[in-house]
Amino acid sequence: MDPGTGLTILGSAVGGAKLVEKILGPTAEYLGNGIRTWTENRVKNVARVFQKAQVKLGDRIQADGAVPPRVLKEVLDNGSFCDDELTAEYFGGVLASSRTPNGRDDRGATYLRLTSDLSSYQIRFHYVCYFWFREHFVGSGLRTTFTDDLEKMRLFLPSSFVRLAMDFSSMEPVAEILLHCTSGLDRQDLLETDAWGEAKHLNELGKKMGWRTVTQQGFVVWPTQFGLDYFLWAIGAGQFHRGRFLDVELSLPKLPEIAFQGQPTKLIDAPRA
Repeated sequence: MDPGTGLTILGSAVGGAKLVEKILGPTAEYLGNGIRTWTENRVKNVARVFQKAQVKLGDRIQADGAVPPRVLKEVLDNGSFCDDELTAEYFGGVLASSRTPNGRDDRGATYLRLTSDLSSYQIRFHYVCYFWFREHFVGSGLRTTFTDDLEKMRLFLPSSFVRLAMDFSSMEPVAEILLHCTSGLDRQDLLETDAWGEAKHLNELGKKMGWRTVTQQGFVVWPTQFGLDYFLWAIGAGQFHRGRFLDVELSLPKLPEIAFQGQPTKLIDAPRA
């Protein structure tokens, strides 16, 4: 194998050209010599995406499969400039979700473009919310294909919890960033944000909506069907239908680790199966 080919260069960074070929299948042939002109950082970034995809695939990597060329293009074009750890997890998850027996399912290309369009802040906020939607409501019997049931999955995210989960530094404009997250995710139909602000404001609204009272400022959020789809694809579980999101038996790939202190609270008593 020519040591100057794209496959060899990327393979050396990932841990072996065979691993790249195993993930991509025949699409590995699209790795051209253009990679030779990349900076070391671009190669490392794409290698990290492939390594995360390998972890998310687990034993599934042993089965025959392929990734569509359009998905590979998005990984190379945009994943190579991704230096945020959680965003790389999303790239790797979509890459893993895109590996199918016939290599035809190119829905991942749209999810990768979406990942490129979102800021690292929005991706982290999305992940935090959907991680806790599953944590709080798994096994509840709520039907995630019905909007009425999604509305019952409202969570209150205290501002103190969000600040720590988002890993903000003292130099960042926290309020502006959080509004950027909620408005941007809402615009993309990835999250619903009912309200935010001081406890008094939220409780006045809560009286009308039948929510539990809260004791501090924060955000009220609930999931969307598209947000569920994106989360499953981004964690490497794109083969599962959104309707299974709350199934106890659903075995998800290892999720990225984020330091949480405390947790969001449920605003409505949802029935359990």
